[in-house]
Amino acid sequence: MQFFTAPCEVVEGDLAGCGPRLFLTGTRVLGGVWDRLIGEARSAAPDSANEVDSVAWIVREQGLRALAPVAPHERLGVLLSLERLADRATFRLDYRIVRDTGEPVACAFMVIGCTNKATGTGAPLPRAVVDFIARGGGYEEPESSPSFIERALVLPDAAETLFPDEVRALGAWVATQVARPATRRHTPTTPLSIPALGELVVPDGRTAFFFPDIDSYDGKLVCELRAYLPYLADYFDQAEEVARRVFRHSFLPLVDSDTLALHDQRLERCPELAHIGVVLTGVLLAESLKEHGIQPHALIGDGLGELAACAVAGATELSTALRLAALRAIATRPSNGNGDGSAAEQFAATLADVRFEQPQLPIVSLRTHGLLTPNGASGWLPLGTSAAVFDVVSAAWAAGCEHVIECGPRGVLSVAARVPAPALQFAADARDARA
Repeated sequence: MQFFTAPCEVVEGDLAGCGPRLFLTGTRVLGGVWDRLIGEARSAAPDSANEVDSVAWIVREQGLRALAPVAPHERLGVLLSLERLADRATFRLDYRIVRDTGEPVACAFMVIGCTNKATGTGAPLPRAVVDFIARGGGYEEPESSPSFIERALVLPDAAETLFPDEVRALGAWVATQVARPATRRHTPTTPLSIPALGELVVPDGRTAFFFPDIDSYDGKLVCELRAYLPYLADYFDQAEEVARRVFRHSFLPLVDSDTLALHDQRLERCPELAHIGVVLTGVLLAESLKEHGIQPHALIGDGLGELAACAVAGATELSTALRLAALRAIATRPSNGNGDGSAAEQFAATLADVRFEQPQLPIVSLRTHGLLTPNGASGWLPLGTSAAVFDVVSAAWAAGCEHVIECGPRGVLSVAARVPAPALQFAADARDARA
């Protein structure tokens, strides 16, 4: 049996002030090995590049079992084997992770599906990828009983059954090879501006995530998130691409600023970058909350926050949400007196062309209080109207939730309340409740 191999390095950081975390086990780290395999398959068949680029990879299921602790900046070897499933559009990836001494560190699996980028429907695996794997001659995990997943996640002797001597030796050798440069960020010595996510306790009940509008932009917070979440660097890369395409300005120097004064100076050159920052901040905080086991049952969006909610709910890709935020920023610039409505027309046309998928969670818009459910109920309008209703608690209760967590700079707030009788109305200042 052969493995597709890749060295990696443990990246240290501090997530939301809750202490050091080692970003070894996240989906994006494991997915990075798969991305490397896809990249090599694409390079091996340049004539099929369009076919490979026409599909998107979606993580459908995953699991991981840690077998030993790891230290910051420790070198590891990742061994990947494959199990092709019956639907022609899905692979199960089996991971064995070994430190440079040969000691097993973790075993994991991830199911990746293939969809057509243009239609969002399931698609067969690109022929270039299938052929590249087949030429390897032995990447597929042999069928066995118990299965890889059972041995990796359920049975007690995973370190012995999945890591024989030859696997340990190969993993140790891979760990000593030259890895791609690890994502390194300066970790601030002070805690995040928001309370520690690790200390956030949400009582039993349904929880809504709230994503605020443009007035919530906080440069300090977005710079801290850049430092504290190095494993989500691709989110920032997407923001950079959108900023360069729409504004002809770079986003990364803004969030890589060493001081808040430098950040503010750079923001003055292109204030619209804040619109991208608002959407990005909401999505990053939602990802962090979910990593801490806090799962939303509904999403509440106000203005730009609706775009963040769409990205978190899977109604659209993050890159699309960021692009709409940037175009909306241009469309809402103060009038120059020329009566030029081309920017607004372009935004409206772009929005009309976006194919929003059915969201995986209900979305409540504060602009209309309409509810978009996974069944596609009407009444939700992206970016709403100008007659906003700022009553977050009422919106959460309307969605059947008892707790609200704000994915914004005013603090990750948890509002606990008992669901009242349907006829009970709430004063406008209910939105300022704090736990």
